[in-house]
Amino acid sequence: MNDPAKKKLVVFCVPSLAGPMPQFIASLEASVPLIEAAGWEHKLSQEIGNVYISAARATMLRHAMDAKADVAIFLDYDLSWDPQDLVTLLETQGDVCAGTYRFKTDEKVEYMGGWYTDADGRPLLRADGCLDATKVPAGFLKVTKEAVEKFMGDYPELVYGPRYAPAIDLFNHGAIDRVWYGEDYAFSKRWTDKGGHIWLIPDLNISHHTKDRDFPGNLHEFLMRCPGGSKA
Repeated sequence: MNDPAKKKLVVFCVPSLAGPMPQFIASLEASVPLIEAAGWEHKLSQEIGNVYISAARATMLRHAMDAKADVAIFLDYDLSWDPQDLVTLLETQGDVCAGTYRFKTDEKVEYMGGWYTDADGRPLLRADGCLDATKVPAGFLKVTKEAVEKFMGDYPELVYGPRYAPAIDLFNHGAIDRVWYGEDYAFSKRWTDKGGHIWLIPDLNISHHTKDRDFPGNLHEFLMRCPGGSKA
């Protein structure tokens, strides 16, 4: 039987070619006390130097499953965020939830991902303000163990490894319906195609970094400044 007093476990999955950036490390370290205060245990899985991103994510997810994680959170090495934002991601209702961030360009402020809209082009919102998303990046992404189980049942062709410890290529990239998808949008498409929802949390302060530049962003503030928004 499940022990109601047992803390839930989150495993942070961080792929990179040469290790996380200093801004990332500082954000994660600042978030940990808040995550612990919220009643969560936590572990870290890293894949450093693996040039095959879908393989890196699958390997880290297998580590999370081996650890009996309740939640896996995929974080990109070149992001930073406000400490509370990671707790918000962790505790937002839904099996797949995400935050998004700007592309690394000054030419046009544009955010990764997409969402459903009404006839007037306004995002479809849940009562808590989350956007009903069609696709999200995998750099600030929560996936529950229930989502992993559902995905494995929906896509048995992406399950691999020994039967006593199967793994799932959750972010298998490539051509789907005559369109080529990167690993994060491929996951988004497969999840939503089988009736799953992706809940995008707009009011997060997430920065995207290069070696010498920061690209801070907040999707909520950005949307309010767009035509038709309250700050336009």
